[in-house]
Amino acid sequence: MNILVHDAQVVLLAGGMGKRLGIDTPKCLLGISSNGRTTTLLDICISKLVHNGFRDFVLLLGYKAELVIEYIKSREEYRGLSIAYSIDPEGSIGWGKGKAFKYALMNKKIDASRRALVTFPDDILLDDDIYSELLNEHIDNVRRGIYSTIALVNGIEYPYGTATLQGNIITEFKEKPILNIHTSIGVYAFEPEVYTIIDELIDMNSSKALELESLIFPRLAEMGRLAAYIIEHDRWLAVNTLKDYEKAVRALSQLYGK
Repeated sequence: MNILVHDAQVVLLAGGMGKRLGIDTPKCLLGISSNGRTTTLLDICISKLVHNGFRDFVLLLGYKAELVIEYIKSREEYRGLSIAYSIDPEGSIGWGKGKAFKYALMNKKIDASRRALVTFPDDILLDDDIYSELLNEHIDNVRRGIYSTIALVNGIEYPYGTATLQGNIITEFKEKPILNIHTSIGVYAFEPEVYTIIDELIDMNSSKALELESLIFPRLAEMGRLAAYIIEHDRWLAVNTLKDYEKAVRALSQLYGK
């Protein structure tokens, strides 16, 4: 493991609601039962990051932030970590990840002089070392002038059946095929130069939700400052719907239930 991992702060975007999952708690506290034990999406994410050598965390919180803070403070395994909280102000629900990130910079919860590993607790990585491997590759990329490296899977499952046609005759049908499209999985490495771009492009007075992915990454790509770290598509699970949640429970049971 590269020692430079320890120089990075981890920014966890953990302010989401669990509306589509039918829960009235922060999404990151969604429980996952596997092999007779129950954990949360937040626990899974932080435990992997700690395994990768990270110790310095900033949690960007919104919906029912107090529940997340109470949960963190109740866990013995988190007491040796440095954990800061940036809580979105009242009335900011739906303002977007870009505003949440800039707000944490404005309030000095994110150290603007340090690189960051940025990720989401509701994305489950089924590889224990992805975070440190991404950051180590990013550090190599920085030597070539890169400001940000983002993790991509090399394909994604399309959620519907697809057909190949000759006229109106179906010659091939595939249910939920894997499409060969490089897809972002919500794990990013940022150099401090990215914060300057966030400050420039994220307007806190805008009435719209502003996202890192729709504003910051396109600018970085235009500048030639954005690099990719590719992983296999079956090493990532996004938990956005009840079907995703059920799939995650099955996958974790197979992985850790042996």
